[in-house]
Amino acid sequence: MRPKVIATDLDGTFLDDAGHFAVARFDAQLAALARREIHFVVTTGDPLDHVQALFAPLSRRANLTYIVEDGALTVTGQGEQLQSQAIPTDDWRAAVSWLKTTPVMAGCFVIACGRDCAYTELSATSQRFADSQAFYPSLTSVADLTQVTDAILKLDVTWLRTEVSAQVTAFNQHFQNCLVGTSSGLGGMNVTLPLVSKASALLALGRIWGVSPDQMAAFGDSGNDHAMLEMVGQGFAVANADPAIITGPVKRLAATNQQGAVSHQIDQWLV
Repeated sequence: MRPKVIATDLDGTFLDDAGHFAVARFDAQLAALARREIHFVVTTGDPLDHVQALFAPLSRRANLTYIVEDGALTVTGQGEQLQSQAIPTDDWRAAVSWLKTTPVMAGCFVIACGRDCAYTELSATSQRFADSQAFYPSLTSVADLTQVTDAILKLDVTWLRTEVSAQVTAFNQHFQNCLVGTSSGLGGMNVTLPLVSKASALLALGRIWGVSPDQMAAFGDSGNDHAMLEMVGQGFAVANADPAIITGPVKRLAATNQQGAVSHQIDQWLV
C-alpha cells in the first residue's frame, strides 16, 4: 500500500556510510511524491542546521519536513517551526554533572544542543571537536556546559566504543520519569524529555495533516527509530540495522543504507 507520509532516519538509513545520498534521484522522487500528495519527513537526532545544509542541493527541498534533535524540534522546509520541546535547565544541567562524575559514564563526550547552536567542553582545537562539527556546524566550545543559558533540546553523549547499552540503562535508572536516554547507534546516546521522540513528533505531524499512523511508512536502523517503526503502518529496518529493532510488525529490508534501501523502496511505491 502506498503511504501518505514517508519518514526516514538519516545516518545508517537514508545516507550511505560517507553521509551522502543520490541528489538527482531523490529530487526526482520528491517531485513524484508531491504529485501524489505524499509527505516526506526527515527524522533524525542531528541538529537543524546540519540537515538543512545536507539537503540544500535539492531544488525541491521546500517539500521536506524536518524532525530533528530526536523529536524535540519540528520545522518545515520553508523554515516554519511547528514544535519545540526544551529540557528544563535544572534537569539537563543535573544530567551533565552526573555524566561527568559517574564511573560507568567515564570517557563520555557531551554536546548540549540548542535550536541554533550546540555547546561542548571539548577544546576547539581538538580532533574530536572537528569531527563533531561535521554534524554540528554551529558547535561552540565553552569552559563549563552548566553555565550555558540557551534553551537545550537534547544532550548528545558519545563514547569511543560502539556498545553503550549499560550506559543507557544506568542513565535511565537514575533519571527515571525525568529524562530518557536512547541509543543513537555507534556508541551514542541521545537524552531528551521522556515524551519526546521521533514517534511522538511524527504522530503530531499526522494530526496536522490528517494522516493516521497506519497510513505512514518509516525507515530506521537503531534504537531511537524503534518506536517510530512500530507505530506506523509500514515500518522498515534497513539490512544493516541493529537486530534489536526488528520486532513485531517491523520488516527487515534486503538492502542496506549503502545500497540505497530507502530510495529503492520509494521507487516501488511510485511505480
